[in-house]
Amino acid sequence: MMKSRTAMFLDELENSITTGKRVPLSNFVMVDKEHCRQLVLDIRAELPGDLATAESILQNQSSIITEAREIAEQTKTDANMRASRAVNEANAQAQNTVNMANQKAQEMMHKAQESAQAMMNEAKDKAMQMVADAEARAKQLVNEQEIVTRARMEVEEIRQSTQEEIERLYHDVYKHIDEVLAQLDRSISEKLTDIRMTRQQIDQSISSR
Repeated sequence: MMKSRTAMFLDELENSITTGKRVPLSNFVMVDKEHCRQLVLDIRAELPGDLATAESILQNQSSIITEAREIAEQTKTDANMRASRAVNEANAQAQNTVNMANQKAQEMMHKAQESAQAMMNEAKDKAMQMVADAEARAKQLVNEQEIVTRARMEVEEIRQSTQEEIERLYHDVYKHIDEVLAQLDRSISEKLTDIRMTRQQIDQSISSR
């Protein structure tokens, strides 16, 4: 980098003092008075231009720093906006997932209830038909007392077996419903875990900026 004229004059003045003849028994040196005086005048003449250049450089540095700060602030604002959009999208996706899971659970519950009701209705119809058949068979017996006794026993047995069958159907239906809901619960939990991890990654990305 080329030296300024002021720096060159200062170097020359320093060289004149350094190479000047030393006065014995003192710290003084002998220099060319006129030459040094001229160097001082030259330095004074150059100073206003150098000061103006230095001031221009300082102003330029200040402008660069201000611009850099504005760019950094805008970058930070943009990053926050992107992060906010990402969080909102994740929340919307999570809510949509939960809504879909709830809807699916309601549909499966409704179908399971319809299936259970159909099985119970079928069991009741079968029981009533069995009772009707037992009564019809009882009427065909010769001994009325025997008819009544055997009919009551058969009806009781039919009712007992029918009740056990209904209870078994209830147990199977509710067990099936519980398994379906457990599966949905696990699916929703996994989705929510994925969403929480996504949000943590977004928060870490925002913190690292």
